Amino acid sequence: MSVSNSLKIGIVGAGIGGLTTAIALQQRGMQVVIYEQAEKLAEVGAGLTISKNAARVFEALGLGEQLAALDSPCANMGVIDHLSGDILVYEPRDQKETLSSNVIASRQVHRADLHKLLAASLIDADSCLNLDHRLQDISQGTSQVKLSFANGQVDHCDIVIGADGLKSAVRERLYSSEPANFTGFVAWRGLVDRTLVKDIALDPQFATYSSNDKLFVRYPVRNGDLINYVAIARKDDFLSESWAEPADVSEVAAQFSEWHQNVSDIILATPSDKCMRWALFTRAPLNNWINGRVCLLGDAAHPTTPFFGMGAAMAIEDSLILARCFEAENDNWQSALERYQRARMARTNHIQQISLERAESYMHNDPAKRAMGPSSGLGNAMDYDPRTAVI
Repeated sequence: MSVSNSLKIGIVGAGIGGLTTAIALQQRGMQVVIYEQAEKLAEVGAGLTISKNAARVFEALGLGEQLAALDSPCANMGVIDHLSGDILVYEPRDQKETLSSNVIASRQVHRADLHKLLAASLIDADSCLNLDHRLQDISQGTSQVKLSFANGQVDHCDIVIGADGLKSAVRERLYSSEPANFTGFVAWRGLVDRTLVKDIALDPQFATYSSNDKLFVRYPVRNGDLINYVAIARKDDFLSESWAEPADVSEVAAQFSEWHQNVSDIILATPSDKCMRWALFTRAPLNNWINGRVCLLGDAAHPTTPFFGMGAAMAIEDSLILARCFEAENDNWQSALERYQRARMARTNHIQQISLERAESYMHNDPAKRAMGPSSGLGNAMDYDPRTAVI
């Protein structure tokens, strides 16, 4: 169903959430302009979980088969003892879900591959996507939002969606919110060529190792060609808020030097340009995502820690729900934004909270709590269907 395209909707940020939102709105006949601060549209290489709830959005956008082609579904998950290497928990997935033809399945993909798929799915990307547009200022009157960029360009939109992440410039300039809070965890990401560690059995396919102050998660991407890992440690301080700061492999290896050999081998096989460090920050939930003609989406609205792998999924869900709300309200943008906020705030705040709680159980002093399965505590969150959820 198409809606009126009389509104010009600006999206600040061309990440996963921003691009998915643009596609969902374009498919409903709406005029979209995207503003991205990077000079080149590229995503830092890393693994990303697309859970069933998020996969339903790709199916709704007609991209289910393309998503399924990026990687096979996750067949099983488990917990491995960080010292002995013994499997403590083994959770096979439903075989009906893991069939390669099933597009509604949880899978881990390479973030760059997903980003490329989304960028290629934009309608007339050359005219709707503006690169090298770092937001410098945003203001609004009664009829339009004015956007000023560091390159000297100025544009006006009827509505603006801030999809520019944890360090959102939109949120910083228009919303009253607390500074980002350091969670006490520093993380490293790495990508390793599978052939360099071919003797390590990836069974369970998605595996976690943990102690009372550290966590190591690894899983294959690109149909097994690469191993993605996330290594996390408790820290009293941090060096940078960036989630894509280059790190020395030796730094990560030193943190996990006494762990099982498989963990050490994977870390040491990391190419020097494929290791990144970032401090994990979060923000207190906002009471309101809407400021006049501006609304927040994804991590700009509800930054989520990675302990359930649901941060990208929340932004992807937001995207379809927002588009459905505009479709339901046609040109009544005020009602559309209010519908979106009502439909999403309770769920995203819940996921944000339980993800933080999961961090503590992953690295608990009690070994029994550390040995809980990777999805323990998530409940039925993956049953959520953004295609049919009440708006």
